[in-house]
Amino acid sequence: MATKKTETPIETATMNVWQKLLASRMDFLKQKVKQSGVNLHAEFTYFELKDIVPVATDIFAKYNCVFLTTFPEGKAVGKLVNLDNIEEIITVEFEARSIAEPAKFRMNEVQGLGAEITYMRRYLYFLILDIVVADDFDGESGKKTEDDDIPAPTTTKKKPVTAEKREEIKQELTSPEANADELQINALKAALRNLREIDPSKEEFIQQIALKTEGFTVIKKSACEQLILTIGEMIENYNIEEE
Repeated sequence: MATKKTETPIETATMNVWQKLLASRMDFLKQKVKQSGVNLHAEFTYFELKDIVPVATDIFAKYNCVFLTTFPEGKAVGKLVNLDNIEEIITVEFEARSIAEPAKFRMNEVQGLGAEITYMRRYLYFLILDIVVADDFDGESGKKTEDDDIPAPTTTKKKPVTAEKREEIKQELTSPEANADELQINALKAALRNLREIDPSKEEFIQQIALKTEGFTVIKKSACEQLILTIGEMIENYNIEEE
């Protein structure tokens, strides 16, 4: 019977905290951690704590160190401690930030505090592990990008659509197994945005839909229509409760 191959334990006692950090960053990079968070409004994905922390904790434990996050005196502070020599510590920090008007996002003060801590912990892990992500906010902020300088393609007059082509298009639109068209997908996104504004706790439900549809690109027409109806009913129930 084949025996399970075991990894050779790493001799961490001879490593200083900087060597451990470098090794941890390299291991984290090799893991190719996926981004599970989805921003429906700006249409980009992002790292959540649940993506980072389990992987990072295993890696830090492998090198016998621990990463601690605290929030003293208006700061967000992360400390990587070498457990083989607890006097060796690497610190990352930045000024703490608060969510302005948490009630605007249907959160009370305690929920707002939890959201703030989650955001700041995530960025502390970004700093200690040197996690690099694309600058997804440029397009959202209205800044000019290189694409703005690309001239728009010239339009040409199209030939009238033939009867055969019209029938083909009709079949595609009416087929129950056809993929949802752009109009339906945009309607689904709009419904989900409304749901999130009414109830932020549904964010995980929304993200699951985004993941299962591969970023709202793969979803059947019938499934999309049903989702829009279901979400509409959910929103309607919230409105009834408020009345």
